[in-house]
Formats: sequence, C-alpha cells, structure tokens
Amino acid sequence: MKKSFVILMMVSSTLLFASNYEQTAVAFIQYLSTGEFDKAQQMVSQVMLDALKQSKLTLESFWKTLNSQVGNFKQILRVKSTTEQGYNVVFVGCDFEKMKLDAKIVFDQQEKIAGLQFLPYIEERTYTIPNYVKAEKFKEIDCVIKNKQWELPAVLTLPEGNGPFAAVILVHGSGPNDKDETIGPNKPFKDIAWGLASNGIAVLRYDKRTKVYPEECVKMIDTFTVNDETVDDALAAIDLLKNFEKIDKDKIFILGHSLGATMAPRIAARSEKLAGIILLAPTARGLYILNALDQLEYIFSLDGKIDESESKQLLDMREQLERIQKRQLKDNEVVLGSSKAYWYDLLDYNPVELAKSLTVPILIMQGARDYQVTMKDFGIWHEVLKGKRNVAFKVYEDLNHLFIPGKGPSTPAEYQQPGNVDSKIIEDIVQWIKSLLSN
Repeated sequence: MKKSFVILMMVSSTLLFASNYEQTAVAFIQYLSTGEFDKAQQMVSQVMLDALKQSKLTLESFWKTLNSQVGNFKQILRVKSTTEQGYNVVFVGCDFEKMKLDAKIVFDQQEKIAGLQFLPYIEERTYTIPNYVKAEKFKEIDCVIKNKQWELPAVLTLPEGNGPFAAVILVHGSGPNDKDETIGPNKPFKDIAWGLASNGIAVLRYDKRTKVYPEECVKMIDTFTVNDETVDDALAAIDLLKNFEKIDKDKIFILGHSLGATMAPRIAARSEKLAGIILLAPTARGLYILNALDQLEYIFSLDGKIDESESKQLLDMREQLERIQKRQLKDNEVVLGSSKAYWYDLLDYNPVELAKSLTVPILIMQGARDYQVTMKDFGIWHEVLKGKRNVAFKVYEDLNHLFIPGKGPSTPAEYQQPGNVDSKIIEDIVQWIKSLLSN
C-alpha cells in the first residue's frame, strides 16, 4: 500500500443513507492538530485502527510523520462533502506550513472514520457546461414528485417550442444522490438533461428519496427495499409527466444509471406507459452489492499488491456477502448498509431475465473503462439478449462509470477530476429515441 502523505484508504460498502458528517471530519482534524489523539481515536473505526497497527503506526505517529513532511498545521481552508459509490466522504482542505493538502475522510455505516487519505490540494473547480449544450433551446421548470408522504424536489428540462416532446426520466445509481447525480465536481445527470433537451427531448430529474428523507428512511430500514429507494419514485415520476401539456404521454422513457439501470426492467414491468428504457452501466445481478467486492479488490490492487490489512477487509466483505446469499441475516440486523428485506428482495431479482421478457425497446450502454460495473456484466447482458430485436448495445472504449472520457485504468480519484458526459452518449441516445419516434 502506498504511504506517501497518506497511509490509509478504506473503501466502504454501499450505503443507502447520508447525514451531515462535516462537523465530525472537522473535529477529527482539529483533534489531530492540537495533539488530542485520544479524542481523535474515539472517532475511528476498528478496521482503520487495525490497519494503522499493521503499518506499525498510531494516529500520533502518523500525524507527526505528516508534519515532518509538510510542516505544522495552520488552518482549515474549506470543507465539502460528497458520496462516492454510495459511501459518505468529507474533504477537509488543510493549510500546512509547506503546502496545502486535502484530507479525504471516509465514513463507514456506523458513522466511524474508516479511511483517511491526504491528497494534493486542488483549487475549487466549478461545474463546466459541456459544449454540446445549447441553453437557448430549453428552459427548466421546478416541480415536485409526490408519492404518498414523500415529496421529492424535481426539475423538468423542457425544449423550447410547442411540443409535444418525448421525455426521459433519469433514475440514479446507489447512494443518496441529488438530481444532478453529483459526484465530486461532476454532474452527469445535468449533462444528460441539458444535452438531450438541446436536441428536442425533455428530461425530468429529481433528488433521491434517501437524500431528501435520510432519517425517515433509516427508521424504516427493517422493511426498506429497492422499491422504496428507487422503483416507486420512478413510477411516480412517470405519473407526474402525464400532467405536462407539452409532454407526449406515449413517448416517455426511463434512463437508469448503475443501480437505476439495473432496476429499469422492474420499472418497465410495473408500468404500461413507457416507450423504452435506456440502461447506462447496468449490473447483471440483482444483488448489485456483489460488484462492491470486485471494486474493492481492484482498488487495493492498483499499487501492485494487496497487503495483509487489505486482505482482511476483503475477507470481511466476503463473509458478509456470503451471509446475505445464504439468507442468514437476523431481524433488525444491518449488514453492508441495509437489512435483510433489502438484500433478499434483490436476491430474488434477475434483471437480465426480466429484461428478456420485455417487449419495449431497450438500449444498453457500457464504458469499457468502468471498474464498478465492468465489461463482464455487459457480456452477460449481451449474451442473453443479443437475439432480441428490441435490444441495442453500445460500448465506449474510453469512458468510465460516469461515462466521462479518460485514459488508462479508472480510479476513484478520477471522479474528483472535472469532466462531462461524452458527447457520443448524448448523440447515440438522441439518435436511438428519434429512430423510435419515426417508426
């Protein structure tokens, strides 16, 4: 494991719920800077403490080693929080005597600090509008998706003109995503919405239920399933679109990304109103958390080896996944961020086979550089569905999980570099939808 400036990074399992971790992260850095290491240690998970011990370090020796390299801590410059692959991350900008660094602090499902990494400080970069967006060709209308007691802030990106327009509903990946599916400085759902609307296709996007109502969702975790997280609200979004005069009610599409793509066949099976579904990086297994093990192993192997601490983390995750697969979870038990109601529902779900039974048009898109949902997943989709005339496939050699271009092996750090969904994705979706409209 690489140990320059930074010693530890633990990639957590998928978490459904978010809360404000910024205060904890700031307090942690302040305790380290003032030498209150006992207080800092109380905020750290056992996994991280074991990793420190394996490296023959303590929080105190780690911090002093860092100070010897970059000088004494001066002040906190900024704090920002995000989610990566469904887990909660806070970046604390730290000003040291010799340089500035970003402390990347990762939280586990027990709200303990499970990973600490110091990265080169990157000056704040704002979202950049991609050049394929033509802002004069659309407007945005704020609206609300209502589903029983849940009300989700949404925005309809509506092309200029009389319509009626075909419309696409964007369905998020795992984790408490906002309407733009913001990851670091990137906003892939905003790119897609504005790109499609620039080409005459309306788009509805919304904040995910687990982002808007994290505490309420936690309270119902024993019965909470992916229907509560994703499917039901997507169906409510379809109903909302029917109320807009300029939307063609017979030309509504679902575009799902990652988990949203995996659940798109279930959404289509439960709705009679869809004109087609677009799957961006769908997993081939309903129990998508199985991909997290491959992701973790991939990330740990990026430095050329997997050390003892990393091997232990992989073993722990394998054991938890095995318990899920063998249906050994207890009532009121939370494993890898969810209860047995959530995981067992997904165990019984086969997205590829359900898609095979659908007659609506399906477009499956995959980035070859994606390490979260890999070409192995895509191969299963292709093998099972390749003979179906209603299914089209697209692979993009240089795109990652966010469908942003890059070079070489994709890494989590890549998601912190600003970019935009590739224009090829927008062009291919537009062409596919318009080809269906002309039939």
